[in-house]
Amino acid sequence: MRALGGYLLTGGGDPLTGEFKGLEHERLFAARGRVVFLVDPALAEAAAAWREVYIRGLGARATGIVVLRGRATAHDRTLAQKLAQVPLVWLAGSEPGRILADLKDTPLARALSAVVAAGGTVGAFGAASGLLGATAALIRGERFAFDYGLALLSGVVALPEFDRPAAFEALAEATAAQPDLVGLGLPRGAAVWIDARGEGRVLAGRAARLVATGARVEGASLLGLSVDLLAAGARFRVPVYQSGA
Repeated sequence: MRALGGYLLTGGGDPLTGEFKGLEHERLFAARGRVVFLVDPALAEAAAAWREVYIRGLGARATGIVVLRGRATAHDRTLAQKLAQVPLVWLAGSEPGRILADLKDTPLARALSAVVAAGGTVGAFGAASGLLGATAALIRGERFAFDYGLALLSGVVALPEFDRPAAFEALAEATAAQPDLVGLGLPRGAAVWIDARGEGRVLAGRAARLVATGARVEGASLLGLSVDLLAAGARFRVPVYQSGA
């Protein structure tokens, strides 16, 4: 039976820190040593270093780097077809707003969904984790903003770097604004796995799960919000909505 694919979201980190080395090795092993890094231009050099870490330290057999240079790259159907056949793709970028604008509603974004549908893994480091949900979290300096996301996780709004000031308030308000979504707060050191059926598990650190189906606003107060702080090993569910496309 083919393994069920899924998404691996993190609150921060990159392969050079070794913070998630065990998880990365596990995912690479499941992918039979094949991995591609999908990054924005600002992380092109870093991705080259990550590639060396995977080859020399984790035993990768086949590696690749795709630098997202605008929507022309994301609309390259030949590239998208090749990416869809890779069993492990890591998404990362220092300019999440730019990645979102370039990827949204493109063949390359649909290729990421195809990776998971085929039983593979799409992982995201730090800020990129906030792009995968129906609502995207964008960290801009000390401020948080939200926009329509890639909707690869159609029932989620995820906020990485959740240990930053005002992060809880930002995620609470975003979740309450769309109570059909589950909010996930991911501080640095946290990692969660969510499979294609919406079954989630905390793999490292602790993650916050916010549900606003019973919430109501009274003046400046938000009442009835449900919040769980989940430690490694805890399981949870998120909604899965089918695209109308």
